[in-house]
Formats: sequence, C-alpha cells, structure tokens
Amino acid sequence: MSCQKICFLASSSSQRKYEVFLSFRGEDTRKGFTSHLAAALDQKQIQFFIDDEELKKGDEISPALANAIETSDISIIIFSKDYASSKWCLSELVKILDCKKMNGQIVIPVFYHVDPSDVRKQSGSFGEAFVEYEKNFPHKVQKWRDALTEASSLSGYDATESRTEAELLKEIAADISKKLEDMSDSTDLDGFVGLNSRIEEVKSLLCLESRDVRIVGIWGMSGIGKTTIASAVFHQISRHFHGKCFMANVREESNKMGVIHVRDEVISQVLGDKNLKIGTLVIPQNIRKRLRQVKMLIVLDDVHDGFTQLESLAGELDKFTTGSRIIITTRDKQVLDKCGVNYVYEVEGLEHNKAFELFYRKAFRQNNYPPDFLGLSLEVVHYARNNPLALEVLGSSLYQKSKQQWEDRLHNLRLISEPNIYKVLKISYDELNSKEKEMFLDIACFFKGEDLDLVTRIQDNPISARHGLNNLVGKSLIKISSWNRANRLQMHDLLQEMGQTIVCQESVKEPGKRSRLWDHIDVSHVLKKNKGTDNIEGIFLDLSKINDLHLSSQAFAKMSNLRLLKFYMPEHDGVPVTSSKVHLNRGLEYLPEELRYFHWHEYPLKTLPFDFDPENLIELSLPYSKVEQIWEGKREAFKLKFIDLYQSQYLIRMPDLSEAPNLERINLLNCTNLVSVPSSIQNFNHLSMLCFKGCKSLRSFPSNLHFVCPVTINCGGCVNLTEFPQISGSVTKLILWKTAIKEVPSSVGCLTNIKVLSLSQCPRLKRISTSILKLKSLQNLYLIQCFDLENFPEILEKMEYLNYNALGRTKIRELPSTFEKGEGTESQLPSSVADTNDLEGLSLYLRNYALNGCLSSLEYLDLSGNDFESLPASIKQLSRLRKLHLCYCDKLQSIPELPLSLKWLDASNCERLQTFPEISSYLEEVDASVLERLSKHYRRLHDYSRYSPRDSSIEFWFNNCLKLNEKAKNNNNLADTQRRIRHMAIASLRLPYELKVLEPCKLRGSAIIMPGSKIPEWFSNQSSGSEITLQLPHHCCQNLIGFAVSFVLVPHEKMWDGFHIGGTCDFEMNTLSGRKRVRGCLFMNNFNEFTSYSDHVVVGFNVCGVHFGFPDDNHHTTVSFQFDSFVYVVKHCGVCPVYAKPNDTKPNTFTLNFASQISKLDDMASTS
Repeated sequence: MSCQKICFLASSSSQRKYEVFLSFRGEDTRKGFTSHLAAALDQKQIQFFIDDEELKKGDEISPALANAIETSDISIIIFSKDYASSKWCLSELVKILDCKKMNGQIVIPVFYHVDPSDVRKQSGSFGEAFVEYEKNFPHKVQKWRDALTEASSLSGYDATESRTEAELLKEIAADISKKLEDMSDSTDLDGFVGLNSRIEEVKSLLCLESRDVRIVGIWGMSGIGKTTIASAVFHQISRHFHGKCFMANVREESNKMGVIHVRDEVISQVLGDKNLKIGTLVIPQNIRKRLRQVKMLIVLDDVHDGFTQLESLAGELDKFTTGSRIIITTRDKQVLDKCGVNYVYEVEGLEHNKAFELFYRKAFRQNNYPPDFLGLSLEVVHYARNNPLALEVLGSSLYQKSKQQWEDRLHNLRLISEPNIYKVLKISYDELNSKEKEMFLDIACFFKGEDLDLVTRIQDNPISARHGLNNLVGKSLIKISSWNRANRLQMHDLLQEMGQTIVCQESVKEPGKRSRLWDHIDVSHVLKKNKGTDNIEGIFLDLSKINDLHLSSQAFAKMSNLRLLKFYMPEHDGVPVTSSKVHLNRGLEYLPEELRYFHWHEYPLKTLPFDFDPENLIELSLPYSKVEQIWEGKREAFKLKFIDLYQSQYLIRMPDLSEAPNLERINLLNCTNLVSVPSSIQNFNHLSMLCFKGCKSLRSFPSNLHFVCPVTINCGGCVNLTEFPQISGSVTKLILWKTAIKEVPSSVGCLTNIKVLSLSQCPRLKRISTSILKLKSLQNLYLIQCFDLENFPEILEKMEYLNYNALGRTKIRELPSTFEKGEGTESQLPSSVADTNDLEGLSLYLRNYALNGCLSSLEYLDLSGNDFESLPASIKQLSRLRKLHLCYCDKLQSIPELPLSLKWLDASNCERLQTFPEISSYLEEVDASVLERLSKHYRRLHDYSRYSPRDSSIEFWFNNCLKLNEKAKNNNNLADTQRRIRHMAIASLRLPYELKVLEPCKLRGSAIIMPGSKIPEWFSNQSSGSEITLQLPHHCCQNLIGFAVSFVLVPHEKMWDGFHIGGTCDFEMNTLSGRKRVRGCLFMNNFNEFTSYSDHVVVGFNVCGVHFGFPDDNHHTTVSFQFDSFVYVVKHCGVCPVYAKPNDTKPNTFTLNFASQISKLDDMASTS
C-alpha cells in the first residue's frame, strides 16, 4: 500500500460529509427560491445540507450546524431582504467565512432581489437590522459587518439580472457540479505525483458507460502506488453508484478478523446497514436479493491468494445490478487469474520526470532543486528504481541534509551490488538513532494499526517517544491516521516486512535469540522448549492460531529484558473468542521486572508471581482471567496507569494500590465476585475512568471520594450496592443504574461538571435530592423503572443544557409546577418540562396528565408500561414529536389524534387497544405545488434508492394488539385501512416540506403492522406467496404517486425471544425504455424481549414518483413486486396503484385515489 493513500481513505470515514451547505433566511426564501435551488442541486445528484428553521435557537449556531458547514465543500449564501435581521444567519455567515480562510472552502453568494452594495455597505434593509445590533450586541457588530462586506465582494450571482429564475437555477447547479468535479479531479490530488494519467487508464478499463458488470485488477509490486490509484479512482467515481465500499488492507484484516468478517463488512457498507451481520459462510437469500438491486462500487485493497471469499463476492456477476464495478489491488497476479479478471492494469514505476518531481518534493519540499544537487539527485532516483515509496523515504531522509551527508548516503547505496527496494529502504532505517530504531521495529512487529496513545504511554518517556514518532513520520517511515475516534499508527506493508526481516536476521535459525517474537510458531517453539534469552524484548501471541500450549513455571525466567508481553484473542464483532489456550499446570514463578506492557487473555492463575516487581509496569490487562487477587500486600507501581481486569469473574478483592498514585483507568467490568473497593482509590489524582459495571457482589465503597481530573464512574448493575459514598471533584458521568441504593448522596448536587446521571432500574430509590436539579451542566437524567420513586423534586433554577429526562415506569404521578420557567408556558403539569429549554427526549410513567405546546422541542416521548386507559388530546400539540413509545400499556384502549410530525409509533403489546389513532383533517388533500416540487426533485426513478429508509419511513407498530385483530375480524379496522393509508401517503408527500424537516428532499414511505391474517378486500390485486406482477395500461404513469401494498407475515415454526424484524418490497418496472428497479424498506425494528406466534398483516404505502423517469407513458408497463421479511414468511401479498387526482371543489389541490380494480386503471389515469 502506497504511503500516498491516507487522505483518500479518510474520505470513507463515518462522519457525514456534504458537498454543498445552503445558508438562507427561511422566512424569505425557504418555500420559494431555496427549495427550487435544492431541487436543482438534487437533480444533479449533489448532496446538500439544508437546515431546519426551528433548530435556530439563541444567538450561536449549534454544533450540528457548525459541523455541517465544516464538512461541506461549498457554501452558497442566499442574501435576501431580511437576511441580516437574523443573528443566527450572521453567525452562520461568520462560520462559513472562517472555513473559507482555514480550509479553503468555496463560498458563492447569491443576491436574491437585493442590491449587492446594500450587503457590502450594510445599507437599506441590511442597515436597518444593524440599528438594533449596535445597541444589544456591540461586541459582535464589527465581526458581522466585516463578514457581510467580505461575502458581498466574492464572485456570485445576482438574481435581479435579466434572466429567468429557472435559467439562474440551472446556471448555479451547473456551476456547482463543475466545481465539484474539478475538486475531485485535481484539488484532492494535490501532493500526488504522476497520478492523473494512471487514474484515467484505470477509468478507461472500468468503462463506466457500459451496462455490464466488470472487475478491474490493479497489479504491481509493493510501494508502487496501487492503493493510491484505487483510492483516487474510488473518490472520483463513487458518486455514480448507490452502494459503495472501500475495503482497505484486506490481507491484514482477513488474517486478523477472518474472511467472513471482511465479507460482511463489505456487504454492510454497500447496503448502508451498519447493523447487518451475517456471520455464516452462506449469504442468506434475502441479502442476495438486496445486493442485486444496488448498483455498487467495491474496492478490495491488497487481496492475497488466501482470500477465498473474493470468489463468493465476485463469482455471481450475472446476478449483480448492471453497471456495478469491483476494483481489486494485489501484488499477486494469480489472485486475478483465479477469479477470471479480464481487465488488469499493471502499475509500473513512475515516469522519469515524475519520479524526479516526487523526489524533489520530499528532499527539497519544492519542485525545483539547487543546481549543485542535480548529479546527486540523478543517482539517488536511479537507486529508487522510480518506486514512489522508495522515492518518498529516500527524499524525506535527505531533507535539510548537507551535500556531504548526501555523498555519505550515496556511498551506502553504491555498496548495494544490485539495486533492491528493500536494501534501499533499509538505509533510511540505518540512519535512525537507537531509540527511533526501537520504536520502528516495535511498530513493524507489534503495533501497526494500534492507538498512538498506547504506544507512547508504554515508553519510558512519553514526550520523547512522541518526538521520535514525529521523526519517523517526517522520514515517511510511518503515518498517523485518524480512525474510529483514535489516532492510529500506519506503516506500509513493504516497510513492515523490512522491519520484521531485520528482526529475523538477528538470529536466522534460533527465534529465542531475536529481540521480538510475533509469529505463533516461533513463540510456541521458544516457550515450550524454554529457549528464551535475555535478547527477547517483546512477545505477541495470537491465541486463535494455536492449540493448547503448556508452559513451565520458568517459561520467562531467561527473559530478563522482556518489556512487552501480549497473549491476545482477536475480537469478532467486538467480542473475543474465549477459549483457554495457555496452561500453567505448575504455576508461574517469574515475570521480568522490565515488563511495561502485560496483556494476557484468560490468564489461568489466581495471582501474579509472588516475587513479581511491578516497578516498571505501565499497563496491566488480564481480561477473562482466573485471578482472585493481583498480588498480596502493597507494591511500588509508580508507573502503573491502566488496570484492566474486565470479565475476571474470580476476582475477589483488589490490593492496596496506594503505591500506584498515577493510575488513570481501572476497568473491572463484570468482575462478579468482587466484594469491596480498596480505600487507596482516594489517592488517585489522575484517574479518568473507574468502571465497576456488573460487579454483582460489590456492597460498599470507601467514603468521601474526591477526584481531581474529569472522571467517569460506572457502577451500573452492582445490584447489591446499597450505599454510594459522599463524592466531590470533577465527575462528568455517574452511572448507578440497577443498584440497590435508596437515596443519592446530597454531595452529588455539588458535582458542577456532571453531564450524565443515570439512576434507572434502582428499585429501592425513594427520593431525589433537590440539589441535583441545580446542576446546570447536567444534560441527561435517567430515572426509568425506579418503581419506588414517588416524587420528583422542585426545579429551582433553569437547567438550560438538559436535553433528555427519562422518568418512565416510576410511581411519579405528578411533576412539580416549578418546572414552568420557560417562556410562555402555563401552570400545567407538562409545562414543567419547559424549564429545561431544549428538552428533546422524555420518558414518563404518569396516570393523569396533560400535554401542551410548552414541550415544543420534544422529539422523543416514552410512555411505555403506564396504566392509563387513554392519552390526552393535547398530545397533538407536541409539534416536533417524532417518536412515541406506548409498549406494554396494558390498559390503553384508544389513541387520540397524534402530531403531524410523528413518524414512528410503537404500541406493541397494548392488549386492550381497540382503535387506531384518529386522523387529522389536515391530511385530506395534497397541494399541487408539493407534487410539482416532487417531480423536480426525483426525475429519476433510481434516486429513491439513495435515501436511507430507516430515516425516512413512517411506521406504526401494533404487534400483539389482539383486540385490534378482533376488530379486524368484524371488518372494522381493515376496512378503515384505505382511508388511513391515503392519509399516511399524503403525510409522506407533505410533511418534509410543510413541517420543515431537516432534509426535506427525502421521500417517506409508510407502514402499519398489526395482528391479522387477511389482506384488506380493497386490494383486488392479490397473490399467494411473496411475489405479484401487474400489467398497467396506457397513460398509467401520469400522476402516479406510488403503490399501496399489503402482505401477511406468518412466523417460522421456530421463534425466539428477541430478534430483528423488517419488511421490504422490491418493485421492478419494465417499460419500452428499459427496466427500472426500486427497493423500498417499509419497516424495520429491533425487539429485545418480544415473541409472537401469531400472523401479522402489513399495510403500507411506497412512494415511487410523479412522472418519475417514465419517458414512454403511452406504453404498457409491467410492475413486479417481491416482499420479504428477515424473520417471518410472506404468505399473501397485494398491491394497489395510487394516483393524484385533481380536486374538483378546491383548485390547485389533489386527492389520492386507489385503483382498486385493474380494469379501472385506464379510466383512473385518463381523469388525471
């Protein structure tokens, strides 16, 4: 893998990145110009961010909006008449211009019916806004003025010029598209030499215009730039594919995690489903179906001959969606030959002039060179053989070196009889100082891909170690990349092999005389035969690669210089395979005093050796061990920072750690026999994490704990912990859920830095101190299932940061009126919550209550497990409520009209529920402008597959609501489903626009699931099984909105508690212009404690479009549907086309009509 790869791999990170950020004044342009511009951008398949006006609170932009700006390539600022009247918009503008200065972000102003000079001079309406600002915000005015002046001077667009708005929008969209293409083609390749021509050659082999399915191989020696080329190609063309995956380091990852894990990760990324885990050799049929519906781009980087799963991914090309592409990089051409890859690009060394250019950039940090270094440069480049990696390493090593040092380097190169990349690279290693050599070899043998912090903290001097690592980076011997919230050490494969070869050459025949052992065969040989010597400094053993290993008590006796010892089990899906492999039948008498890093998975003894001196120990990790106590008595361990004994279920007590004052983290997760905590933890001034989660036998803590550094304390699941001590200091998170405490110490109210306090499932907790509600930094408070908690304390001060308050399933029946400190609230129960200002989530267990507009910020409401019979009608006033949980409300009989914003309702296991929620009269028709905007947003049918169904569907769950099923047998509820689906369909079309949803371009399907075994009779197009095909007549696509669907789910013979359930539909249209497929996900959910042995019926609506890509409306169209579920069997299914019909009584509006009989389709279409 070339060292030039890192910036491309960073682009595949999980952080959401937008191409365009739209800044605008919502009241001026949201429903007009801005929405039309969004449609134009979407038509160009440009990913844009458009904010929700209701999220604009206060004077500063939110972190989410700041992040959206920072991660966008381009910002478009729409200056309108009242733009400057919004402090929020001005703050947004300042942030955009900061990103322009810091990151080179492109900023384009659009002057929408305003004079650019008014913006520049802050005159006219822009000047009027600043009259008030001068009085109220004098400290911000100058910054805002400067931002307006700067932005107005940028090149942009003036909407007042003589052209139509449609022409202007088309011009802006085309300009943005061109700028993004230029950025992909050139800007992201800055610093990469000779790459453009190689990219074009690979792209020509990919032949994106072809509709076939094609695999292209990129083949060449190590360091030649295969990964760099593949990354660049992926970055440039990925926008043309719906499913995409760049799988780096396939060889390394498959060796470490297994080929099935790698294959599952590829499929997960392609399908955009992070939770997808297959785990078996055979890919399930439903997953295969999903893969066949997605036009995909997959890059498999560094594939080796043993990666047999390549054949399972690439072996069924005829079943992949047309246009899919797979790119494979490998050093072994046989890999490509075995898979029948016909298109192969062989990567050769750089052209001579490009090789010089790369070398100059590294050696002189410029493209030119001092004339007197020309001859020397020619000779160095010759020895590098135009290999990019060798050029980088050699050039970096000569940077800022004198001419004499260049001569010395060339002298060493001339000693190489035949130029060899390995020997050339080794010269750079030879010039390192001794400490840098040690770190380089440690990384090559042990720490490639590991956390930078781990490597630095286990050194004698972490500061000096960071300096050494920076030198290695500067010499291009390692790279540091950010991944999964950590800085990871990366090293090119060729450099890693060089480092390991250097170690092996220390003693070719006898591994015990080498400094480092990592190969499981070598380690087993040395340990079983007691062949260790004092040369050995590190041993890493992958336990998954060995059978049982029996060691003597003196296995490490000869290894006096051993400083790194790790016996580990690789994790699969985050869970290590547990199987004891190493046996010490006669105990262990000796561990070296030099030991700094000690990790032993399933350490088999009750204690560490009696004479072990932990004087140099920095990190001790004994997961899943049989340790009862680490050591007896008090021992000096001044360097010890980490103790990790998670899942050590035999651990009874911790020793006196008073001589380990520098401890930072103690993890005793699920040490179920631990009885007490040593009083010495009071002496740790550097502690940042203290975890006793799941320590079921723990009964007490030392008293009066004080913490200097910010610390997280987790005692969740300590079911016998009856008291928690007085506590002070900088505690940021305190987890006490599922403990036996009766009250929270009043001292918790003094924890001014605490952000999270979890007291859920504390069955004996009776009261909460008022002092807790004085914690202004508190963000999340959890009190769910505190069954004895009867009162909630008075809130005496405003809690402006609290955004989640969980009180579900307690005895609380009333909340105090002192909650009502929010503006404009009334003295009713729920107005209490208004005191928290921006509360987003609330879980309650209440008997009698009202809900009103004071909870306008509430998005999530959990009322599960309550014993009320009905909900208050005022619930519909929760204007931003998106999720409502009503599970296990055993007495609930009816549900009133719900907020229009609601997209997810779970009323599962409400055994007495008899009726569906009331339907709003608001959803009787859809405005013509909505349909017009939809047709502009979604011209292409396949666009729908770009959006995440999990985020965009409307789902109502009524699992096991058997009273509903009884009503259905009387034909009440099922007969009502047509009206209900009509209204849900209208909600799918209207709500993203009229309720200002965060990303209004998303279409939303809908589904209701409830007990039943029959499809409603109005579905005249029905079929047994999971498939159905319709032949639609002439003009059928005119004003076609989508399809109503229904199918019956029958449980498998074998059911289990807790499973993932989901329903999907695939529909395929065959017209004279070709075949088009759309995959729609109707519903998806996880049930941890749910079992159903009864049939359930799904009734839903799937949006397909208004004139969505049907150029041959006058011809017959065949529509085929396939339904499936991950757990259930589909027994029956039905489909009904849905049309928008002009409303005769209300101009410019449409109603939705169902073509319930296929014979009426022609009539239905013609009336539209």
